[in-house]
Amino acid sequence: MSSPVRYLAALAGSALVLTSLASAAPVAHADATIQVKDLVLTVGATSSERGVAWLGGVGVDDHIQLTQVTGRSHHRTTTVAPTSAGTAGEQTGWEWNQATLRGLKTHTTYSYRICSAAGSCTDAHRFRTGSAGNFSFLVYGDPQVYVQKGGNPTTAVVDGWTQTLAESTGAFPKTAFLLTAGDQVDSYNVSAQPAEWDGFLSPEQLTTYGLAPNVGNHDDASTTGYLYAQHFALPNLSTTGQSAAGTGDYWYTYNGVLFLSINSNSLDFAGHEAFLEQAVKAAPKARWRILSFHHAPFSSADHPLDSNVAQIREQFTPVISKLGIDLVLNGHDHDYTRSYLMDGDSVASPQAGGHVTAKPGQVLYITTNSASGGKFYDLTGPYPWAAVTNQADKANYTNVEVTGDALVVTTYEVGGSVIDRVTLTRTKARCGR
Repeated sequence: MSSPVRYLAALAGSALVLTSLASAAPVAHADATIQVKDLVLTVGATSSERGVAWLGGVGVDDHIQLTQVTGRSHHRTTTVAPTSAGTAGEQTGWEWNQATLRGLKTHTTYSYRICSAAGSCTDAHRFRTGSAGNFSFLVYGDPQVYVQKGGNPTTAVVDGWTQTLAESTGAFPKTAFLLTAGDQVDSYNVSAQPAEWDGFLSPEQLTTYGLAPNVGNHDDASTTGYLYAQHFALPNLSTTGQSAAGTGDYWYTYNGVLFLSINSNSLDFAGHEAFLEQAVKAAPKARWRILSFHHAPFSSADHPLDSNVAQIREQFTPVISKLGIDLVLNGHDHDYTRSYLMDGDSVASPQAGGHVTAKPGQVLYITTNSASGGKFYDLTGPYPWAAVTNQADKANYTNVEVTGDALVVTTYEVGGSVIDRVTLTRTKARCGR
């Protein structure tokens, strides 16, 4: 099955926040003698940690200066050395660096900057930790920088991605972190990906909110896309599910919620299952279990009948139900679909309203549409699993509110209108406990 695909070709006269061609250049520096680009803050293993990754000059011996800005120990600065580093193979003159910030206090503002052994430093960036208890996070589908039309890359995709981040974090400034559902970049040619990573990572929000990425098929570039792993410092990273180097499954917790990310480019379902079982055992008291991966098993546009997607739907969704996952977040199909409550690949409860209650083994799946507006697929079907679908050829983002009793998932069209809102609750019993 193939449905029409539409690309973002020109945005003249639109309300997008435009970025200049310099947006892919190194960040502004307090000292021009240090070169740093592609700086990104990522989620940590717990809410008291963050990861930091960046590209720096060869042989510079970069490190992080971390300063607590608020609280009783304000203005205290610590030095954090990279835990991983290496040559950025596709970018001559650059090295990749990754570090972990540990022991962060709740409800506290920190600033950080990258410095060289010689004392040159970049400008500082700030982030704020949240409080214990309820929280929310933002979800984005397929930015896919620079998705191409007629073979010509368009900076309008970066502009759309920048606008979506600005609007969503402006609407939810206290969001705990940002989650992307895969396909951060577009090219299957790894030598073309560095400019795309520069564009994807150019928005300032990616230095101030922790990012939880998922690896998509375009990032993976048919198992050659090793740049994905170089750009993100990820917690509890496993070799399980690895396709391109360093793209394995990972997990983290935030305020008592277990988050799991698997690499759906790998169809090693036994390996994914073993990884998920270990993570669930490591966080037995998690009040919710939220899984993300790129290839949506229950979408409604171009990919539902693809052979790899069918394998995920038929062979892996029963594992997801067995392990007591509550919510699954996906991308890939460039449409919005909210599933019915699913038990494996079967509709367990045909509730399509704004409040659904899951029994043991029942899972809610959300397929996210493009966050940049770069590419859309027409809806196909109908499919038996689809409770709500939407395709308006406009960029989307999703806010997930987390409480002890409910997950409230609200998807917005960029510009402010609500596409769909659903509250997920569950009976006290749950599979996989």
